[in-house]
Amino acid sequence: MRYARTGLLLLLLVSSVAAGAVACGRGGASAADTEARLKKAMLAADDIGAGYTLALARVQSNEDAATSRPDTENARRQQADWGQVLAYDVEFSPPAETDLVFTSAVARLMNTATLFRTAEGAGASLAYTRTLPPSVVANFLVNDGSGTKISATQVAVDDEFPPAGDESFAWRLSGKAAFDGGLDVTFVADAVFVRVGRLTGSVIVVGLGQEPGRAGVTALVDRFVERARAAGS
Repeated sequence: MRYARTGLLLLLLVSSVAAGAVACGRGGASAADTEARLKKAMLAADDIGAGYTLALARVQSNEDAATSRPDTENARRQQADWGQVLAYDVEFSPPAETDLVFTSAVARLMNTATLFRTAEGAGASLAYTRTLPPSVVANFLVNDGSGTKISATQVAVDDEFPPAGDESFAWRLSGKAAFDGGLDVTFVADAVFVRVGRLTGSVIVVGLGQEPGRAGVTALVDRFVERARAAGS
């Protein structure tokens, strides 16, 4: 069964919980310099496979992230306590008419990165994300208004995912995706969160009909960690 650019959208939770202040990073780096550093850390379409395309790329300030949360004032306090600097998010779509259902292929991929002033602040942010209740984690996958309906999401800690970066953890999300045209299929998403020095990030990979290939997800996470280190996190 082929995937005709259905609109499965991933919520940018890490950026909503912890995005950085636009002013400056450690050592007085400008916002432009910080954004350029984050861009260097991100995955690229070619990392996934031939024909994948960039569907979204955006920088997100602390204020953008705080106002997207119902607990805006608490979000602002967390941002100050953690010493966040800036966040960047990218999302990738597969080639049109690609066989994705029951193939373990990547149906959607999101990669986020947030820079902090210290590794301790980055670690505190990651620890907070790790304690989020399943009801919040379930909202990582949301409807995007283009005909996709996500329901019955289940969340489980994935203790078997290989460690990555300086510290990491992973969740497995699964549920039902109903697409325009009458296609109903199970989705499975691996959501991996890592810290690399002063940078935290996530790699979230969605499969349709079955889980995305573990070897492929692991390789994508390793590539992100490698680029984060090279970017001077």
